[in-house]
Amino acid sequence: MNLLKPHPHVINPRDIIKIENNFNNKFAVLIATHVGSMYCFYIFNLIAFLSAKSAFQTHNLVPIVNWISSNWIQLILLPAIMVAQNVAQKATDAKSQVDHMTLTYLTNLQDQQMLELKNQTDILDYLKKASK
Repeated sequence: MNLLKPHPHVINPRDIIKIENNFNNKFAVLIATHVGSMYCFYIFNLIAFLSAKSAFQTHNLVPIVNWISSNWIQLILLPAIMVAQNVAQKATDAKSQVDHMTLTYLTNLQDQQMLELKNQTDILDYLKKASK
């Protein structure tokens, strides 16, 4: 008996969340995919460092702090955080899929055990009636 077959009482987590396939969702995923990449991280670093020279040439602390806080940190942290979230989400998705497979296996195994117990009960009832 295949114990990994779908079970009517076990729902896959992916089936619970149905995301509309409209333009806004597709566009949001496209942007998040590209901004949340290491390539974007490196491009944003390059853009930030292009303006670093002018900030440091002022020899004034205010433009330097502004450059560090506004340009560099904000530009590079967004894609870096998104990449980390994507990695964590992949791990969560993998765990969810494994948990679903385990639950499906156990539910099917329980069904099989219940069928065996029912068959044993039927045999015992038959033997009980036959011995009378």
